[in-house]
Amino acid sequence: METLGHIHQSHENPSTIKEFHEPQAIDLKTSSDGYETRKELTLRESIVGPAWHLVMNTSFIKKFNFFPSLLSTIYLGCIILYQIAFSYVYIFQLKDQFFALIIQWVHTSYFLQVIGALVIGIILYLFITPIAEGGLISLIAKRQDGSFEPRETKGRLGYGISRGLMNFLPIFELSNSLAIFKLLSIITFYLFLLRIFGKDYFMSITVFMVIYLGFSFLVNILFSYARFFIIFEHKKALESLSLSVRMALSNLDITFHLYFTLLLVYIRTFITAIIFIIFPFVISGLFTYVTISLLQIIAIGILSLLFLILLVFISHLNSVLEIFVETIWYNAYLENKKHSHIEESHHHIEESHH
Repeated sequence: METLGHIHQSHENPSTIKEFHEPQAIDLKTSSDGYETRKELTLRESIVGPAWHLVMNTSFIKKFNFFPSLLSTIYLGCIILYQIAFSYVYIFQLKDQFFALIIQWVHTSYFLQVIGALVIGIILYLFITPIAEGGLISLIAKRQDGSFEPRETKGRLGYGISRGLMNFLPIFELSNSLAIFKLLSIITFYLFLLRIFGKDYFMSITVFMVIYLGFSFLVNILFSYARFFIIFEHKKALESLSLSVRMALSNLDITFHLYFTLLLVYIRTFITAIIFIIFPFVISGLFTYVTISLLQIIAIGILSLLFLILLVFISHLNSVLEIFVETIWYNAYLENKKHSHIEESHHHIEESHH
Protein backbone atom coordinates (compact mmCIF):
# COMPACT_ATOMS: atom_id res chain seq x y z
CA MET A 1 0.00 0.00 0.00
CA GLU A 2 1.16 3.59 -0.58
CA THR A 3 1.09 4.37 3.13
CA LEU A 4 3.27 1.43 4.10
CA GLY A 5 5.48 1.97 1.06
CA HIS A 6 6.11 5.54 2.19
CA ILE A 7 7.05 4.23 5.60
CA HIS A 8 9.61 1.80 4.20
CA GLN A 9 11.16 4.59 2.14
CA SER A 10 11.58 6.58 5.35
CA HIS A 11 14.05 3.95 6.63
CA GLU A 12 16.49 5.07 3.95
CA ASN A 13 15.79 8.79 4.07
CA PRO A 14 16.28 10.48 7.48
CA SER A 15 14.93 13.76 6.18
CA THR A 16 11.57 12.08 5.60
CA ILE A 17 11.48 10.95 9.21
CA LYS A 18 12.41 14.40 10.38
CA GLU A 19 9.42 15.83 8.57
CA PHE A 20 7.07 13.69 10.63
CA HIS A 21 8.49 14.90 13.93
CA GLU A 22 9.01 18.57 13.19
CA PRO A 23 6.03 20.94 13.39
CA GLN A 24 4.42 21.24 10.00
CA ALA A 25 2.66 24.24 8.56
CA ILE A 26 -0.82 22.80 8.73
CA ASP A 27 -3.75 25.07 8.15
CA LEU A 28 -5.70 24.25 11.30
CA LYS A 29 -9.43 24.71 10.92
CA THR A 30 -11.43 26.57 13.49
CA SER A 31 -13.79 24.59 15.73
CA SER A 32 -16.21 25.50 18.51
CA ASP A 33 -13.42 25.83 21.12
CA GLY A 34 -10.79 27.48 18.94
CA TYR A 35 -8.53 25.08 17.06
CA GLU A 36 -8.52 21.39 16.32
CA THR A 37 -5.54 19.38 17.44
CA ARG A 38 -3.43 17.50 14.93
CA LYS A 39 -4.80 14.23 16.32
CA GLU A 40 -8.36 15.34 15.60
CA LEU A 41 -7.31 16.17 12.05
CA THR A 42 -5.75 12.72 11.71
CA LEU A 43 -8.93 11.05 12.96
CA ARG A 44 -11.11 13.03 10.59
CA GLU A 45 -8.95 13.12 7.46
CA SER A 46 -7.07 9.80 7.64
CA ILE A 47 -9.48 7.49 9.48
CA VAL A 48 -13.15 8.51 9.62
CA GLY A 49 -13.28 10.63 6.45
CA PRO A 50 -11.92 7.95 4.07
CA ALA A 51 -14.19 5.36 5.70
CA TRP A 52 -17.27 7.49 5.04
CA HIS A 53 -16.12 8.15 1.46
CA LEU A 54 -15.68 4.41 0.83
CA VAL A 55 -19.15 3.61 2.17
CA MET A 56 -20.79 6.28 0.04
CA ASN A 57 -18.95 5.41 -3.19
CA THR A 58 -18.45 1.63 -3.20
CA SER A 59 -21.50 -0.44 -4.10
CA PHE A 60 -19.80 -3.79 -4.79
CA ILE A 61 -18.66 -4.13 -1.14
CA LYS A 62 -22.25 -3.54 0.00
CA LYS A 63 -23.43 -6.29 -2.36
CA PHE A 64 -20.73 -8.66 -1.11
CA ASN A 65 -21.68 -8.04 2.53
CA PHE A 66 -25.49 -8.01 2.23
CA PHE A 67 -26.20 -11.76 2.48
CA PRO A 68 -23.89 -12.29 5.50
CA SER A 69 -25.52 -9.26 7.10
CA LEU A 70 -28.99 -10.70 6.41
CA LEU A 71 -27.98 -14.00 8.06
CA SER A 72 -26.52 -12.15 11.06
CA THR A 73 -29.65 -10.03 11.45
CA ILE A 74 -31.97 -13.05 11.39
CA TYR A 75 -29.73 -15.00 13.78
CA LEU A 76 -29.44 -12.06 16.17
CA GLY A 77 -33.18 -11.36 16.14
CA CYS A 78 -34.18 -15.00 16.65
CA ILE A 79 -31.75 -15.52 19.55
CA ILE A 80 -32.90 -12.38 21.36
CA LEU A 81 -36.58 -13.18 20.77
CA TYR A 82 -36.09 -16.72 22.09
CA GLN A 83 -34.18 -15.53 25.16
CA ILE A 84 -36.74 -12.87 26.06
CA ALA A 85 -39.71 -15.21 25.55
CA PHE A 86 -38.08 -18.00 27.56
CA SER A 87 -37.13 -15.61 30.38
CA TYR A 88 -40.66 -14.18 30.46
CA VAL A 89 -42.09 -17.69 30.81
CA TYR A 90 -39.78 -18.60 33.69
CA ILE A 91 -39.96 -15.31 35.59
CA PHE A 92 -43.77 -15.14 35.51
CA GLN A 93 -44.30 -18.87 36.14
CA LEU A 94 -45.90 -19.67 32.78
CA LYS A 95 -43.97 -22.90 32.16
CA ASP A 96 -47.03 -25.16 31.96
CA GLN A 97 -48.75 -23.10 29.27
CA PHE A 98 -45.48 -22.66 27.37
CA PHE A 99 -44.56 -26.34 27.28
CA ALA A 100 -48.14 -27.25 26.34
CA LEU A 101 -47.74 -25.02 23.26
CA ILE A 102 -44.35 -26.61 22.49
CA ILE A 103 -45.80 -30.14 22.68
CA GLN A 104 -48.68 -29.09 20.45
CA TRP A 105 -46.21 -27.62 17.94
CA VAL A 106 -44.04 -30.77 17.96
CA HIS A 107 -46.99 -32.80 16.68
CA THR A 108 -47.65 -30.50 13.72
CA SER A 109 -46.79 -31.59 10.17
CA TYR A 110 -44.21 -28.84 9.59
CA PHE A 111 -42.17 -29.37 12.79
CA LEU A 112 -39.32 -31.27 11.09
CA GLN A 113 -39.12 -28.75 8.25
CA VAL A 114 -38.76 -25.87 10.73
CA ILE A 115 -36.06 -27.70 12.71
CA GLY A 116 -34.20 -28.55 9.49
CA ALA A 117 -34.34 -24.93 8.36
CA LEU A 118 -33.03 -23.76 11.75
CA VAL A 119 -30.11 -26.21 11.67
CA ILE A 120 -29.16 -25.19 8.11
CA GLY A 121 -29.44 -21.51 9.05
CA ILE A 122 -27.16 -21.91 12.09
CA ILE A 123 -24.55 -23.83 10.08
CA LEU A 124 -24.62 -21.20 7.34
CA TYR A 125 -24.24 -18.43 9.92
CA LEU A 126 -21.31 -20.12 11.70
CA PHE A 127 -19.37 -20.75 8.48
CA ILE A 128 -20.30 -17.77 6.31
CA THR A 129 -19.73 -15.07 8.96
CA PRO A 130 -15.94 -15.64 9.37
CA ILE A 131 -15.49 -16.01 5.60
CA ALA A 132 -17.42 -12.80 5.00
CA GLU A 133 -15.42 -10.90 7.63
CA GLY A 134 -12.08 -11.92 6.13
CA GLY A 135 -13.30 -11.18 2.62
CA LEU A 136 -14.82 -7.83 3.60
CA ILE A 137 -11.62 -6.55 5.23
CA SER A 138 -9.54 -7.72 2.25
CA LEU A 139 -11.88 -5.96 -0.19
CA ILE A 140 -11.74 -2.78 1.90
CA ALA A 141 -7.93 -2.88 1.79
CA LYS A 142 -7.92 -3.39 -1.98
CA ARG A 143 -10.43 -0.60 -2.48
CA GLN A 144 -8.45 1.77 -0.27
CA ASP A 145 -5.20 1.28 -2.20
CA GLY A 146 -6.98 1.49 -5.58
CA SER A 147 -6.00 -1.99 -6.81
CA PHE A 148 -9.35 -2.77 -8.45
CA GLU A 149 -10.50 -1.61 -11.85
CA PRO A 150 -13.95 0.07 -11.83
CA ARG A 151 -15.76 -2.78 -13.62
CA GLU A 152 -14.01 -5.83 -12.15
CA THR A 153 -17.07 -6.99 -10.22
CA LYS A 154 -16.54 -10.75 -10.66
CA GLY A 155 -12.85 -10.50 -9.86
CA ARG A 156 -13.52 -8.47 -6.76
CA LEU A 157 -16.14 -10.88 -5.42
CA GLY A 158 -13.91 -13.86 -6.17
CA TYR A 159 -11.01 -12.18 -4.43
CA GLY A 160 -13.16 -11.48 -1.36
CA ILE A 161 -14.39 -15.07 -1.12
CA SER A 162 -10.92 -16.56 -1.63
CA ARG A 163 -9.35 -14.30 1.01
CA GLY A 164 -12.17 -15.13 3.39
CA LEU A 165 -11.59 -18.86 2.91
CA MET A 166 -7.83 -18.46 3.39
CA ASN A 167 -8.35 -16.75 6.75
CA PHE A 168 -11.38 -18.78 7.85
CA LEU A 169 -9.81 -20.87 10.63
CA PRO A 170 -7.96 -18.12 12.54
CA ILE A 171 -10.89 -15.70 12.27
CA PHE A 172 -13.29 -18.45 13.35
CA GLU A 173 -11.03 -19.14 16.35
CA LEU A 174 -10.79 -15.43 17.12
CA SER A 175 -14.59 -15.00 16.98
CA ASN A 176 -15.12 -17.91 19.35
CA SER A 177 -12.46 -16.59 21.74
CA LEU A 178 -14.20 -13.21 21.95
CA ALA A 179 -17.77 -14.54 21.94
CA ILE A 180 -18.26 -14.01 25.70
CA PHE A 181 -17.56 -10.29 25.25
CA LYS A 182 -20.14 -9.74 22.49
CA LEU A 183 -23.35 -7.88 23.28
CA LEU A 184 -25.54 -10.82 22.23
CA SER A 185 -23.70 -13.12 24.66
CA ILE A 186 -24.05 -10.55 27.45
CA ILE A 187 -27.81 -10.22 26.85
CA THR A 188 -28.15 -14.02 26.73
CA PHE A 189 -26.23 -14.47 29.99
CA TYR A 190 -28.21 -11.66 31.65
CA LEU A 191 -31.53 -13.27 30.77
CA PHE A 192 -30.19 -16.68 31.80
CA LEU A 193 -29.32 -15.34 35.27
CA LEU A 194 -32.79 -13.81 35.57
CA ARG A 195 -34.34 -17.18 34.73
CA ILE A 196 -32.19 -18.98 37.30
CA PHE A 197 -32.50 -16.56 40.22
CA GLY A 198 -35.86 -14.91 39.45
CA LYS A 199 -37.06 -11.32 39.65
CA ASP A 200 -36.11 -11.01 43.35
CA TYR A 201 -32.46 -10.60 42.30
CA PHE A 202 -33.22 -8.31 39.36
CA MET A 203 -31.26 -5.27 40.65
CA SER A 204 -28.22 -7.26 41.78
CA ILE A 205 -28.00 -9.11 38.46
CA THR A 206 -28.50 -5.88 36.51
CA VAL A 207 -25.71 -4.05 38.37
CA PHE A 208 -23.34 -7.00 37.88
CA MET A 209 -24.10 -7.23 34.16
CA VAL A 210 -23.72 -3.46 33.64
CA ILE A 211 -20.23 -3.70 35.16
CA TYR A 212 -19.47 -6.69 32.93
CA LEU A 213 -20.78 -4.74 29.91
CA GLY A 214 -18.31 -1.94 30.69
CA PHE A 215 -15.48 -4.46 31.01
CA SER A 216 -16.48 -6.09 27.70
CA PHE A 217 -16.56 -2.67 26.06
CA LEU A 218 -12.93 -2.12 27.11
CA VAL A 219 -11.87 -5.61 26.00
CA ASN A 220 -13.49 -5.19 22.57
CA ILE A 221 -11.61 -1.93 22.03
CA LEU A 222 -8.27 -3.49 23.02
CA PHE A 223 -8.82 -6.47 20.70
CA SER A 224 -10.15 -4.44 17.75
CA TYR A 225 -6.94 -4.74 15.70
CA ALA A 226 -6.58 -8.53 16.06
CA ARG A 227 -8.34 -9.44 12.80
CA PHE A 228 -6.02 -7.17 10.79
CA PHE A 229 -2.94 -8.93 12.16
CA ILE A 230 -4.50 -12.24 11.08
CA ILE A 231 -5.35 -11.11 7.55
CA PHE A 232 -2.40 -8.88 6.66
CA GLU A 233 0.41 -10.31 8.81
CA HIS A 234 -0.76 -13.97 8.91
CA LYS A 235 -0.66 -14.24 12.70
CA LYS A 236 -2.43 -16.90 14.74
CA ALA A 237 -5.50 -15.97 16.77
CA LEU A 238 -3.82 -15.78 20.20
CA GLU A 239 -0.79 -13.94 18.85
CA SER A 240 -3.05 -11.44 17.08
CA LEU A 241 -4.81 -10.68 20.38
CA SER A 242 -1.49 -9.90 22.05
CA LEU A 243 -0.38 -7.68 19.17
CA SER A 244 -3.75 -5.91 19.15
CA VAL A 245 -3.50 -5.04 22.85
CA ARG A 246 0.05 -3.76 22.32
CA MET A 247 -1.02 -1.59 19.39
CA ALA A 248 -4.07 -0.28 21.27
CA LEU A 249 -2.04 0.64 24.37
CA SER A 250 0.71 2.22 22.24
CA ASN A 251 -1.86 4.38 20.42
CA LEU A 252 -4.43 5.15 23.12
CA ASP A 253 -5.20 8.59 21.71
CA ILE A 254 -6.44 7.09 18.42
CA THR A 255 -7.88 3.83 19.76
CA PHE A 256 -10.11 5.29 22.46
CA HIS A 257 -11.33 8.07 20.18
CA LEU A 258 -13.00 5.29 18.17
CA TYR A 259 -15.20 4.06 21.03
CA PHE A 260 -18.24 5.40 19.17
CA THR A 261 -17.95 2.56 16.64
CA LEU A 262 -18.86 0.04 19.36
CA LEU A 263 -21.80 2.20 20.36
CA LEU A 264 -23.01 2.04 16.74
CA VAL A 265 -22.78 -1.76 16.84
CA TYR A 266 -24.73 -1.84 20.13
CA ILE A 267 -27.42 0.43 18.65
CA ARG A 268 -27.68 -1.92 15.66
CA THR A 269 -28.29 -4.83 18.04
CA PHE A 270 -31.07 -3.01 19.89
CA ILE A 271 -32.82 -1.91 16.67
CA THR A 272 -32.77 -5.51 15.39
CA ALA A 273 -34.10 -6.78 18.71
CA ILE A 274 -36.97 -4.27 18.72
CA ILE A 275 -38.06 -5.29 15.21
CA PHE A 276 -38.08 -9.00 16.08
CA ILE A 277 -39.89 -8.44 19.41
CA ILE A 278 -42.64 -6.09 18.21
CA PHE A 279 -43.99 -8.17 15.33
CA PRO A 280 -44.73 -11.38 17.30
CA PHE A 281 -46.63 -9.32 19.89
CA VAL A 282 -48.64 -7.56 17.18
CA ILE A 283 -49.53 -10.87 15.50
CA SER A 284 -50.47 -12.37 18.88
CA GLY A 285 -52.71 -9.37 19.52
CA LEU A 286 -54.42 -9.91 16.16
CA PHE A 287 -55.39 -13.46 17.11
CA THR A 288 -56.69 -12.18 20.45
CA TYR A 289 -58.75 -9.18 19.33
CA VAL A 290 -59.61 -9.97 15.69
CA THR A 291 -61.99 -12.92 15.54
CA ILE A 292 -62.88 -12.90 11.83
CA SER A 293 -60.66 -15.37 9.98
CA LEU A 294 -60.51 -13.39 6.73
CA LEU A 295 -59.39 -10.24 8.52
CA GLN A 296 -56.77 -12.23 10.41
CA ILE A 297 -55.35 -13.61 7.15
CA ILE A 298 -55.27 -10.17 5.50
CA ALA A 299 -53.70 -8.50 8.54
CA ILE A 300 -51.06 -11.22 8.93
CA GLY A 301 -50.25 -11.01 5.21
CA ILE A 302 -49.75 -7.23 5.43
CA LEU A 303 -47.67 -7.53 8.59
CA SER A 304 -45.53 -10.29 7.08
CA LEU A 305 -44.83 -8.16 4.01
CA LEU A 306 -43.99 -5.18 6.22
CA PHE A 307 -41.69 -7.37 8.32
CA LEU A 308 -39.83 -8.61 5.23
CA ILE A 309 -39.36 -5.04 3.98
CA LEU A 310 -38.04 -3.96 7.39
CA LEU A 311 -35.80 -7.03 7.56
CA VAL A 312 -34.19 -6.19 4.20
CA PHE A 313 -33.82 -2.54 5.21
CA ILE A 314 -32.28 -3.37 8.61
CA SER A 315 -29.95 -5.92 6.99
CA HIS A 316 -28.79 -3.32 4.47
CA LEU A 317 -28.32 -0.77 7.26
CA ASN A 318 -26.35 -3.30 9.31
CA SER A 319 -24.21 -4.12 6.29
CA VAL A 320 -23.37 -0.47 5.63
CA LEU A 321 -22.64 0.09 9.32
CA GLU A 322 -20.35 -2.94 9.44
CA ILE A 323 -18.43 -1.74 6.36
CA PHE A 324 -18.07 1.72 7.91
CA VAL A 325 -16.81 0.35 11.25
CA GLU A 326 -14.40 -2.14 9.65
CA THR A 327 -12.97 0.59 7.40
CA ILE A 328 -12.48 2.95 10.35
CA TRP A 329 -10.52 0.33 12.29
CA TYR A 330 -8.55 -0.68 9.20
CA ASN A 331 -7.54 2.96 8.64
CA ALA A 332 -6.63 3.24 12.34
CA TYR A 333 -4.52 0.08 12.01
CA LEU A 334 -2.63 1.58 9.04
CA GLU A 335 -2.16 4.88 10.86
CA ASN A 336 -0.80 3.12 13.95
CA LYS A 337 1.55 0.97 11.84
CA LYS A 338 2.83 4.10 10.12
CA HIS A 339 3.56 5.80 13.44
CA SER A 340 5.24 2.71 14.88
CA HIS A 341 7.53 2.43 11.83
CA ILE A 342 8.40 6.12 12.09
CA GLU A 343 9.22 5.82 15.79
CA GLU A 344 11.37 2.73 15.18
CA SER A 345 13.24 4.49 12.37
CA HIS A 346 13.78 7.55 14.53
CA HIS A 347 15.07 5.35 17.36
CA HIS A 348 17.52 3.56 15.03
CA ILE A 349 18.82 6.89 13.73
CA GLU A 350 19.39 8.18 17.27
CA GLU A 351 21.27 4.97 18.15
CA SER A 352 23.44 5.29 15.04
CA HIS A 353 24.40 8.87 16.06
CA HIS A 354 25.48 7.61 19.48
